[in-house]
Amino acid sequence: MNQHASTCPRPTARDDVRRKLEDALRGCTQSGRLVGADEAAARMQDTCVHTREGRPLVLAIRDSEEIAHALAHARAAGATVHPVSSGRNWGYGTARPGRGVADLILDLSQMNRILSFDDDLGIVRVEPGVTQGQLAAFLARKGARFMVPTTGAGPDCSLMGNALERGYGMTPISDHFQAVLGLAAITAEGRPYRSALQQGDAPGPYRWGVGPYLDGIFSQSGGAVVTEMVLQLKPRPERVEMFVFWLSRDSGLGETVEAMRALCTRSGLEIGGINLMNAARIEAMAGASATRGCPWVGTGVVFGRRRVVRAGRGVIRQALRGKVRALRFVNEDTLRLARRATGLRPLARLIPAALHDMVSSVGAAHEVLSGHPNAFALQLAYAGSDRPFPKAGIGADPAQDGCGLLWYAPIVPMRGDAARTYVDFVTRTCATHGFVPPITFSTLSSSAFDSTVPLLFPRDAENSERAMSCLRALIAQGRALGFEPYRFHADLMDEATSAAPDHWWLAERVRAALDPDRVISPGRYAPPTDVFGLNADFIEGRSQ
Repeated sequence: MNQHASTCPRPTARDDVRRKLEDALRGCTQSGRLVGADEAAARMQDTCVHTREGRPLVLAIRDSEEIAHALAHARAAGATVHPVSSGRNWGYGTARPGRGVADLILDLSQMNRILSFDDDLGIVRVEPGVTQGQLAAFLARKGARFMVPTTGAGPDCSLMGNALERGYGMTPISDHFQAVLGLAAITAEGRPYRSALQQGDAPGPYRWGVGPYLDGIFSQSGGAVVTEMVLQLKPRPERVEMFVFWLSRDSGLGETVEAMRALCTRSGLEIGGINLMNAARIEAMAGASATRGCPWVGTGVVFGRRRVVRAGRGVIRQALRGKVRALRFVNEDTLRLARRATGLRPLARLIPAALHDMVSSVGAAHEVLSGHPNAFALQLAYAGSDRPFPKAGIGADPAQDGCGLLWYAPIVPMRGDAARTYVDFVTRTCATHGFVPPITFSTLSSSAFDSTVPLLFPRDAENSERAMSCLRALIAQGRALGFEPYRFHADLMDEATSAAPDHWWLAERVRAALDPDRVISPGRYAPPTDVFGLNADFIEGRSQ
């Protein structure tokens, strides 16, 4: 037997479809640029090694017309496509399509225009490739005092991609999809869509139109390619003050959670959010000294006029009194003083120890909370890797740099007993798989936390399999306790759709009407097989 023939993979029906599509795209000058094989392979790197790697084509797109032409070619070839914005969805699959099912990746990162900006209302209209850093530079050039909706993923990540994934931060509109006033999209059949109140040249200032609200069907979904998004920005307040507190004992977790809820709901302060992080999370981001030997460290942010924020310190002190070992307040003035003093030995002893030890980390965190994106939190992704974090985070890319990262991100009720149950279950489950969990609770509403647990590991096949097994166990056991994830890795769409059958039945009915041939992202937030009798066996056939 010919050895070469026995070791090379046999062509499949999907290979034939891709060849047909590739020929059509190369013969068309209006449908974008097909990137080379090496660039395409780099684009598909993830923060986890996968046993089944797809071989999709990658098409660099510059405008909506190219999207429409590319979709027409895909329909004609019987192909599937998956759009990505910046493709930096690290820990959730990066640029991978749902369950790896796609013949063509539409790379929208070159669609990076800021189409309009109302400097009175703070309304900005952007394309998919516009990043946090790009918007920050744009606002700075204009002298516009509005805040960028920042995240821990850093300045090179797409605003639109994060909003469509329902990401969040700690600037005043913490739930980033809540800031979406409208959008434009192209359906799989090539038909344009625009939100009800975004029909004119000037973006509308209100998200709800007349009749059914439809923009939500493009969030965590497929069926269309979103080409524009209108976002409401919040004005930069006179004062952004961060507060940091340390818990001396783990048993104080429950009462501290209750105090956090009271601050968010009854204090009368404009609190962007509060994070409560265990020692493992703090050490991964800022080093062991930042914990001051405490099991939990909290950070929060207050926005407002100087005198209001100053008065709010008393409210925060009262809420946390008797529950924390130490409490510090950080603003532009204290940071300026600390930065000056750290270089002057005679004054160094006058700076509080926590600020002196963490001036760089606290300063970077304060920048993000103030709506200035930076890569400070991204160094967490490098904690399980031998690769050092790039200086100042410049050029940091965990997928390209060989980092191992998977996220577990469930919703946890903001109650002390729920937090205690959650921490115990996560710690126990992670230990079974050889992980020490870096846990964060982030206030997402007046009643709910989003908790994020990054699984950090050397990126190889064995450790990737161990991490994925741990993630599946966390999802299953967490669900049994009532902790449902709000977001899933691209390869875990079977887990995402395994609960709430009534919800997914209707979602699939809507999707089938919008994209009857399952052209756009067929495996993304959709059941792995056609369990509801719509286009039977379609998705399974596409994965061959």
